Amino acid sequence: MLSRFVLAAIVIVSVSGSFPAADWMRYVNPRFGAAVDIPATFVADGPAQVDGEGKRFRATSGRAVITVWGGPAKDADFLAEMRRRIGAEESEGWAITYRSETPDWAAWGGTRGGHVFYAKAILACNGRQTANVRLDYPAADVPAFDAVVTRLGQSLGQDGACF
Repeated sequence: MLSRFVLAAIVIVSVSGSFPAADWMRYVNPRFGAAVDIPATFVADGPAQVDGEGKRFRATSGRAVITVWGGPAKDADFLAEMRRRIGAEESEGWAITYRSETPDWAAWGGTRGGHVFYAKAILACNGRQTANVRLDYPAADVPAFDAVVTRLGQSLGQDGACF
């Protein structure tokens, strides 16, 4: 019985120890205010290649990418906009395995060719803007990234810059 407890404690420490709380930084998009916590093991790797404005961060291992961006809400109906985005993921061959939608946030994830993604968008600035984050990583690394997915989802916010 004790050996199971010790093994569980080692697993918890090894996974959570990969990304301790002090080893995160807050990225805030200066134009749109989209903000999220980024692990210190990720470095800036150019602008986001999506609508709006943001930044891409690559893991120092090269195995994962976090993209953060903000921009104007494209549709007066946030849920319709999110459904279009999720549909676009499916059109690109992603199998959507997780999906949760509300009137002011949506989160979804999927798999394709040995890779996994997690995405979240929140409606901000009285419905005029969105803040967005996406994490792409190898499926083999899912256990190591569970804590990262949780922190990204919880920390995504709007830190000012409403227009």
